[in-house]
Amino acid sequence: MPRSAPPPAVEAGSAATAGRWVAIGREALGALVALALSVIALRHVVATPRVALLWYDGDSVLLPLVRRSLDAGQPFEWAMSPALFFFPELPVYLLCSVVTATPQQALALNGVLVLLAVYALLRAAANELMPSAGRPARIAVSGLALAFVTALVLTESTATATSLELASLLLTTTYYYGAVLAMLATAVLVLRAVRTGRASVPVLVTLGLVAALTTASNPLYVPWSAGPVIVTLGLLALARRVPWRPAGLLGGVLVVGSVVGYLVRIPLRPFVSLDPSTYVHPSRAFDTLAFFAQLTDDRAATAAGDAGLLLLFVGVLLAVGGTVWAWRIRTSRTVLVATVLPLVTVVAVSVGVVVAGSETPRYLEPIVTAPLLAFIAVAELTRTAVRATRVHRPSRAVRTLLAIGAAAVLVAGVAAVPGTVRTVSDARYSAAGCLDRWAAGRDVTGVGQFWTVRPLATYAAPNVELLQVRDTFDTYPWLVDLGAYRGARPTFVVIGSGDVWTRAVEDSLGAPASITHCTGFDVYDYAGTTGAAVLRDRVVQSAEQTLRDRGF
Repeated sequence: MPRSAPPPAVEAGSAATAGRWVAIGREALGALVALALSVIALRHVVATPRVALLWYDGDSVLLPLVRRSLDAGQPFEWAMSPALFFFPELPVYLLCSVVTATPQQALALNGVLVLLAVYALLRAAANELMPSAGRPARIAVSGLALAFVTALVLTESTATATSLELASLLLTTTYYYGAVLAMLATAVLVLRAVRTGRASVPVLVTLGLVAALTTASNPLYVPWSAGPVIVTLGLLALARRVPWRPAGLLGGVLVVGSVVGYLVRIPLRPFVSLDPSTYVHPSRAFDTLAFFAQLTDDRAATAAGDAGLLLLFVGVLLAVGGTVWAWRIRTSRTVLVATVLPLVTVVAVSVGVVVAGSETPRYLEPIVTAPLLAFIAVAELTRTAVRATRVHRPSRAVRTLLAIGAAAVLVAGVAAVPGTVRTVSDARYSAAGCLDRWAAGRDVTGVGQFWTVRPLATYAAPNVELLQVRDTFDTYPWLVDLGAYRGARPTFVVIGSGDVWTRAVEDSLGAPASITHCTGFDVYDYAGTTGAAVLRDRVVQSAEQTLRDRGF
């Protein structure tokens, strides 16, 4: 007898299951492309002098030092900067350090995870900006946006943070990637509310938590994200392009969340070394303009630098052009918000840095990431414009080019994996090895200046402890655990080749028992001399006073 056809319900169920697997496969492919792009970016950084900023910079080693302090059981009495790095940087790094063997490996993994998080947020933004587009289109646009960031990273290779090489800062743990991710997450939540026309309770609660937690950890969230969003929604509401009710609710939640974040910082005050207001010097505005003009000239001195500046200009151009385009054709509210918000952010950050008189390039980091929203919005404007014509069917050529591009990225990513893994796994700080050989397994404590001792303190053996001091041997309470100074008995001084001592160390402590020469620094051993007692008294007493002043 002939076999009967399956019931329609079974066919529908099978089709739905197959559809889900296809969707999962496409999302997995997009994630793999994002991972490949992240590996390519990391490979470039670890293969160039930029690796010093990732692994050995005095600021970059903060979280590895926190992990080392926790492992040593020291009191958690950290003197941070105005950015506390408690959310999300510290928990993310600690998780990375659990599954890796060295600080270099943990920092590398952390950098890759940040770029993957950027992709995930861009993917969420694409869902809000391109709801009528197919899943492949949204995945492709998100991947292209991350490829834009990767391309910028490939133009950056110097070892300094004082440059206009901003994209690669995302791979580091202490150059504010948390505020960048919060900025993108805030934009996604705002786009969700604007698209639906209502600010739902889950969106408002999530937005408030992001604002409060990020502001408590890093006040840069306010000028980077909360402020530009409030201004953007206010302007568009006045122009009657966005409904007042959701705009008012979103703005109000951002204000409340930011205020709560600042209030949370009050009990955290002992951890904050400087008030953010100390970074504001309006009288230096013209000097700041000259400073950034010089940085631009320096960046344009190489072909790679020119390419990086061009890409930054393209990002800004997308925001400007997208805003004009979206405004004129009266497109969807979400697309308009996604073009205006990056433009407002870029203007606010750029003007704010100049008005504040700040000569700190990393405060311009949003000019890299904010235009990524405009990138997706312009892609949607282009797609809808093409669909309105007679050639609205998806072009086979476009699909072919995207497939070839994705394949090329995957191949390049796979090819970069062995060298990247080998470089990260084998990475060692040779200077710390020299110090370890001098210590010869003894439990020793020494002191030195910030830029010299921090990488040594991070990568030296557990039996070697280093405390950072000023050139007067007073405690230098900046990005350091003051609990480590309690009862410390330093017996040696590390003197770096680039250190500046207003008074010779031997004039302050007398002649050392011995001097050991290492590449980049010397070790003055005062064990068994009167200088050791002088050193101990100066360091410990100043630390005790600092601890009292900070309220620990």
